[in-house]
Amino acid sequence: MKTISTPVNRTSFYLGLLFFATVLCLFSCKKDDTPGTDEVKGEAKVKMINASNKSGQVDFYLDDTKINVVTVNAGQASDYVKVQSGVKSTYVAIDGVADTPTSFNFVPTLSYTSFYVEDKTGKGEVLTFEDNLGATDAGKAKVRIINLGPSFSNALNVNLAGGVLLVNSLPFKGASGYFSIEPDVDLNISVLGSSANKTIAGSEFEAGKIYTIWINGASNATLKINKVIYN
Repeated sequence: MKTISTPVNRTSFYLGLLFFATVLCLFSCKKDDTPGTDEVKGEAKVKMINASNKSGQVDFYLDDTKINVVTVNAGQASDYVKVQSGVKSTYVAIDGVADTPTSFNFVPTLSYTSFYVEDKTGKGEVLTFEDNLGATDAGKAKVRIINLGPSFSNALNVNLAGGVLLVNSLPFKGASGYFSIEPDVDLNISVLGSSANKTIAGSEFEAGKIYTIWINGASNATLKINKVIYN
């Protein structure tokens, strides 16, 4: 018997093809419908510092993986460690007891310094700052200041010898931007509204070097200057 194709049959056939093609397109284009969701993978570097006045032995963790090779005691710094980039849960364990985690996004190829710090009540957290390891100005040192002293009566000022103000009212957990200084020029760090101050001798700085100066102490009277050299 001869089969006769009707317009209705042909229409149904083409509609079916169109539906199938549309479904395929939706699945193949789904990834492109949400731009910006792909996470760039790679490695970052992080240096760890125990900036607490009274904590015990500290181990640093990213997403439940310990990243320091040697336990970091109070005032000590680790070498840089390579870590996978991306948003990570960061926390420490003090004498084996885990602290409350925070989150930080580590960007591939960048370098960071993470500080463990405690507030007046003894509550701890990890603060992470991006490091600028680019070239210094010719004949100068590159410096930033970080205030990690929870018990100071006020914010910190940083002046060059002679009174030139470099950093104004730096609060607890605050970091200054990087600035360049001539070697052999003293830096004075003071607690606003008090007589508490310390001087970093200019002889401690070397042209071409990069420094983080972090300040802590249990009180104004015990203000302590700590120095990290990156190169």
